[in-house]
Amino acid sequence: MTTSRTVFPIYAAAEGLSFFGNAAIQIVLPWLVLLRTGDPAAAGLVAGVAGVAQILATFSVGQLVDRFGARRMAVFADAGSAVSVAALAIVDATFGLDLGWMIALAIAGALFDIPGMTARQTLMPRVAERSGKSLDAVAGARQSIFGLSFLAGPALAGLLLAVLAPSQVLWITAACSAGAALATLAIRVPEIRADGAETGMLGALRTVRRMPVLVKMFLVAGLSSLISAPLLNVMLPTHFAGMNRPDLLGYTMSAFAVGIFAGSAAYAALAKVSRRLAWTVALVTSGAGLLLMATLDGFWLVAIGAVVMGVGSGIVNPIFGVVLAERVPGTQLGRVMALTSATSLSAGPIGLGIASLVLTAGPLSVLAWGIAAIWVVITLFGVFGSGLRDLETPAATAGDDDVVRKETVDAHH
Repeated sequence: MTTSRTVFPIYAAAEGLSFFGNAAIQIVLPWLVLLRTGDPAAAGLVAGVAGVAQILATFSVGQLVDRFGARRMAVFADAGSAVSVAALAIVDATFGLDLGWMIALAIAGALFDIPGMTARQTLMPRVAERSGKSLDAVAGARQSIFGLSFLAGPALAGLLLAVLAPSQVLWITAACSAGAALATLAIRVPEIRADGAETGMLGALRTVRRMPVLVKMFLVAGLSSLISAPLLNVMLPTHFAGMNRPDLLGYTMSAFAVGIFAGSAAYAALAKVSRRLAWTVALVTSGAGLLLMATLDGFWLVAIGAVVMGVGSGIVNPIFGVVLAERVPGTQLGRVMALTSATSLSAGPIGLGIASLVLTAGPLSVLAWGIAAIWVVITLFGVFGSGLRDLETPAATAGDDDVVRKETVDAHH
């Protein structure tokens, strides 16, 4: 196919609409549950059941993406998300939403979220090739869009809920997902179908095990998810609840999103020098942010730590997508990316369980410093050892190999 100037803008629009819709529904749905039931426990139940549904969907999405094509699956997932959100508004207007309806429709929506994100991420290398942009540039832009959506989505959803009825906000959110489906439908890149050589999650796991750099990245991703869940869902809410300042919790989460946005811009510059440098900076920066947050010293130090940690996250996340896209065969890319999501989603609940046990035996500071200490270990593991050379582009590492071979031949002469 010839180079197209429209492919990347359309891809960016699809990602932005989908990310924004997902970020907004995280605010709208709990608010609707509380409004209709008046029970905070019900909101937790709906969120928990939806989370389990996401994990279950993740284990099957990879093979579906590889079998039916990433573009088709992205369109199907976004259309499904739009229908499930619109159904909330329709049921609310006709029958009246009760807890059973909200659980059922939350599960339906959750089943489409991860498949859509995985499918569009799998499209990245083909979008880069068709648009004439580097894979690093596309991955960095995707992370910027995510950071901006994570920052603006909840805030705008909250503003809309203040001036509009929840059902009207639901229709707006559904329109975002529908727009993402239409935009993805307009993307013109060649599809890649599975060849059946490696199937299922076990096939994806065997592919990862053959590459030391992927093993290291998957372990870092899993361990970081293990501590991120208690950090964001337990440590920070408990800290600001003790201050009786829920508004400061919102500001801190926004500070984290600002850091992600800044980190994605920093990645674009660092990747031009060395991805290994970007990887190292990301892990060390995240650790510095966690150490600041672990002090639990009021608001400003914790918020600055959130910004710094967000910068690290904004740098490291594009590296995962880029290296997977370059090192994994296109016929297996969906499954391996789904394995990444499954690892992260499964580690979160484990981290929350451990955090609960820690808090029953000690103060919040023990959890905070424990999280920081674990990240120090993750950083040491991540920046030392084998496989890091494969973070660079295959062309760059092949060039290095040619130099080594030439020097060896010269030495024998």
